[in-house]
Amino acid sequence: MERPCLSRRHALLLPASAAGLGTLAACGPEDEGFGDAQPLRADDGGVSLDDVPENESTLVNFGGEQPFVLLVRGTGEDITAYSGYCTHNGCALSQKQDELDCPCHGSKFDSSNGEVLVGPATRQLPEVSVVVEEGLVRRAG
Repeated sequence: MERPCLSRRHALLLPASAAGLGTLAACGPEDEGFGDAQPLRADDGGVSLDDVPENESTLVNFGGEQPFVLLVRGTGEDITAYSGYCTHNGCALSQKQDELDCPCHGSKFDSSNGEVLVGPATRQLPEVSVVVEEGLVRRAG
């Protein structure tokens, strides 16, 4: 019985297929971009204001569609919130001290104001509406 031979055309496609699969696999991080530090989880739709340190920023998982939000707290109830997703390709960002890093293509954002520090992203992170009610931070609307 003869073994089927690999045609020249199919032989040339094998390396391209393998490279394509490798590229696709490298595009989405297994850890969803958060590395070892998981975002703070908002149970019942909110997170305690006490869990968000003053004069710092904290990633929070509010659940639902587009759940990851960066909370930037000044003092007291002074809170601004930004999307936790890269404006370049929508990957979930990871927080590393004073910046947010995109694990997909390397964009970096300032965690205090959402501005782009390093591309390929060119737009700052959009603001997200949040409210503080009875000691809980919740997404508005």
